[in-house]
Amino acid sequence: MKLRRNKHRTWTAAAALSALMIASGASAAEKFVYATYLSEAFSASRTDLWFTNELEKRSNGEIKFERYWSQSLIKAPELFPSLRSGAADIVGSAPAAYNVREYPLANVLMPMISKRGDAVTFGLNRLYAENKHFRNEFESKGAKVLYSQAWAENTAWSRRPITKADDFKGLKVRAVPVVSDVLVRIGATPVALVWSEGIEGLQRGVVDVMSSAPFDSSVHGNVQDVATYGTDAGGVGIFAIATTAVSMDRYNRLNEKHRKLIDELMAEAPKKAVEFLNQSIDGAVEKLCARKDKVTINIFSAEEAEKIRNMASGPLQEAWIKRANTEAKVDGKAMLDEFVSYVREYEKTSTYVSGFERYLQKCGKN
Repeated sequence: MKLRRNKHRTWTAAAALSALMIASGASAAEKFVYATYLSEAFSASRTDLWFTNELEKRSNGEIKFERYWSQSLIKAPELFPSLRSGAADIVGSAPAAYNVREYPLANVLMPMISKRGDAVTFGLNRLYAENKHFRNEFESKGAKVLYSQAWAENTAWSRRPITKADDFKGLKVRAVPVVSDVLVRIGATPVALVWSEGIEGLQRGVVDVMSSAPFDSSVHGNVQDVATYGTDAGGVGIFAIATTAVSMDRYNRLNEKHRKLIDELMAEAPKKAVEFLNQSIDGAVEKLCARKDKVTINIFSAEEAEKIRNMASGPLQEAWIKRANTEAKVDGKAMLDEFVSYVREYEKTSTYVSGFERYLQKCGKN
């Protein structure tokens, strides 16, 4: 009987506390699950960490996050689909790389469009805001994009010097679309390896070159401890996008106050992303400088860079436009022209400097 009375007291206390919370307007925190395939070390992850921390802070704890890094909850190809299934509420991923069939328009950023990380970041977010067809590709699949951010420009790392387009002929190169398409056109053989396998593959001789490799990600991944040469590969520029999105269903079920907080942070995020990218590149330059006597950096001449552009740029854009027209049923040329116009507008005030340029300015030539 005594045990029963204790249980009764517990139930009564719980009921009283619940009634008190309802009467006072208090409620349990909104719990969000955030998942990504990246570790916390990358610049894109730092933006996501800033966003989730700020949302917790500005909501006064009314929103709380469980964060899952490095594919610890969901594998990369399943991140965007998880927003519809409910397995995650917010994800950081790259549908342009991991969900190519479902997101044909996401690859609107192609090699040789721009070398300016800030201009690309601002241009991508503006395209999402202003182009209903681009926006619908995500929202029709249950994903509301919070922000997109550019990775640093592509680089290539090897154990033999690469200073011109012909040097790639016959080499096995770790690469992902769309860089792999460029490599095929200049005579290389792309090899599909995930990022973690790429540097190891270079060390073991599985590949001759490690590419599809943003400057800062490469150096922070310590590719300079394996490679003896690095190159800008002809100024391919920025080709990769990190995209962070929230479940449309979860967003729509939030109260107006919480939706407004998310919208405010969305507007602030692109500038923060550029800030974190610049910090990451500066840190990578410091690390690469420490290996100056071990790694030689080669920049393609203007003539060699133009050769690659002439071979690859036009065909890549034509292929993307065809996909947009046939698979997404939109005017691909109009969308690409719109995106490029935004990038060119932001390039006029860009302050971005590429990683190898910063390296040469700070550390000098080998």
